[in-house]
Amino acid sequence: MFDVRIFHPNADSYKNRDIKSVYTQHEKIKKKEYEQRVIQVEKCSFTPLVYSTSGGMAPQAQAFHKRVAELVAEKTNEEYRDVISTMRTKLSFALLKSVLISVRGSRGKSSRDRELPICDIS
Repeated sequence: MFDVRIFHPNADSYKNRDIKSVYTQHEKIKKKEYEQRVIQVEKCSFTPLVYSTSGGMAPQAQAFHKRVAELVAEKTNEEYRDVISTMRTKLSFALLKSVLISVRGSRGKSSRDRELPICDIS
């Protein structure tokens, strides 16, 4: 089972910290929150996938991506380097999209922008 966390490495709370320690901290927090329950209730393993908005990833997320890329390359008879490159590109665009949506908001119509039907109340 996986759980994803995305954080902004340039936030004030991380300003004086090494980026590796921040990744480790987020992995530990996720494991503390979910690992025991997943193992006991779900009877499976748990891997926290921690990413930064700048495109970096924690060690367990790197291992996950590496293993998935190996399996996909083997199954599709593609080169590992092509598969991992495609995965990283798609991840980068997904992270960028999530950052833009959180900063700017969604482009979809909000409920206040929708036109309400006109009713004759006379």
